[in-house]
Amino acid sequence: MTLEKTSLDEELEKLDHGQLLELTQSSLRRLLAADPLLSDLPSDVTTEEVLAQVAVVQGQSITVHVLRNSESPLSVVVACTNWKRVLMVLTNVSNTSDLASISASLAHEDGVLTKLTQLPPEEAVTLLKEYTSFVMVRHPFERLLSAYRNKFVGDKPSAKYFQTRIGRYIVRKYRKDPSNRDLENGDNVTFREFIDYLTEEGVTDDSANEHWRPISQLCQPCLLNYTFIGKYEKFDDDAKLILKMIDAPFIQFPQSKSGRTADHLRLYFASLPLEKIKQLYEMYELDFKLFGYDLENVIGYDIG
Repeated sequence: MTLEKTSLDEELEKLDHGQLLELTQSSLRRLLAADPLLSDLPSDVTTEEVLAQVAVVQGQSITVHVLRNSESPLSVVVACTNWKRVLMVLTNVSNTSDLASISASLAHEDGVLTKLTQLPPEEAVTLLKEYTSFVMVRHPFERLLSAYRNKFVGDKPSAKYFQTRIGRYIVRKYRKDPSNRDLENGDNVTFREFIDYLTEEGVTDDSANEHWRPISQLCQPCLLNYTFIGKYEKFDDDAKLILKMIDAPFIQFPQSKSGRTADHLRLYFASLPLEKIKQLYEMYELDFKLFGYDLENVIGYDIG
C-alpha cells in the first residue's frame, strides 16, 4: 500500500498545473455521477458549489442529540449555523472558546453532529420523550424574504448554486421574453417571480426546498412535544434561556451579521397584489397560527 501511494505521489508531481486541474475536475465529475443527491449538478461545477449543495442537502434544520458527561441529556432541532457551533462545543467536538472561529462549512459538515434519523427508531423515540427539546421559529414571510435575498441575490457560492439550479428555471417559466443572458445565469430573479414560483409550484411536497417549506412541516410541532419554542425575534434572550435550562457552561453566541430582513418586509411585499399575499398566507397558515404571527407588519392588518 505504501509503495502504491508513493508511486501515485510521484506521478502527480510530474503533472503541470493544468493537468492537475483537469484531473481534479474529472474526478469530481465521477464522484458527482455516483452520488444520487449530487448527480444533477452541472458538469462545470466548482468545489465551492459542491460544498454549498452538500449543505443544502443536509438542510438548515436538523435534529441532534447531546449527552454531556453525566448531566441531563438534550435533544435539539437546530436551525442555524451558530446553534451548530454551540452544539459542537457542548459535545466536545470542538474545544474552542471562540465560536466564530468554527467555520460554517465545518459546522455543516456531515457527521459532525448526530441526526436523530441516524439512530434506531426505538432509541429516537426514547430520546424524544426524555430529552429537553426546542425549535426556533420565524415569521413565515420574513423567512421567505430572507431565503430570497440569501439564495437568489448576490454572488456567494450558495447563491450561485440556487441561481443556477432554480433561478434559471424561474426565469424560463415565469418571465415574459427573458434574454439569453438571463436564461443562462438566472441571477436576477425578482421577488415577484420567486413568489410566483412558490405559489404555482407549491411548498409542502418533498421536492420543495427546506428553506421555504413550512416550519410546521419540517419540525412537526403537532407530533413532537417540544419543551421550548423560541422565536427569531427574541433569538438572544431565548438562546440564553435554552442554555440555562440545560445548565450549559457559559457560551457567548457570535454576533449575527443580520441583514435586517424585517425592516424590508413591507417594502418587498408591497410589490405583490393583495390576492397573491392572501394565497401565500394560506400556504403558510398553520405556521402563522401555531407560532402566533400575523400580517400587521406586512400589510397593516391581519387576514387570518
